[in-house]
Amino acid sequence: MNKLPIIFLLTFLLVSCQNKKPAKEIKVVNEVPASFDMYKTSEMAELMRTMLAKNKVLKEQIVNGEDIGHFNEAYLKIHTAKLTDSSDLDETYPAFANHFIKAQKEIFAASEKERAEKFNDVVDACIACHKDRCTGPIPRIEKLRIQ
Repeated sequence: MNKLPIIFLLTFLLVSCQNKKPAKEIKVVNEVPASFDMYKTSEMAELMRTMLAKNKVLKEQIVNGEDIGHFNEAYLKIHTAKLTDSSDLDETYPAFANHFIKAQKEIFAASEKERAEKFNDVVDACIACHKDRCTGPIPRIEKLRIQ
């Protein structure tokens, strides 16, 4: 029996197991370098996140037949908040923003029976604008819809 292939195989295994890469050195930094530029979300992105969170609460209040309070005046910042991408501020944006504000206000003027429908109108207004611009949040917005 030829032992050469077995010796070659064992030698190969021993050598390959010992050729491990050295662990990367982790550098601990105690101060943030002056050149470090932290990502900061835009005013509009923050406003949109707030509107999503508050409309989740509003949805639950409508579904549960609870008092829904009043229109959130902070939503009016939709007209003035700085956008993440300034090219999204075109001639159609004000119309989308006005439609959203109008639909949002109608929820609070509607009877308890009409609130779910009016709320879904707000969802539709959000989706219409986002289809034209930033499509990423659409799946989250669609989850707001009252069935």
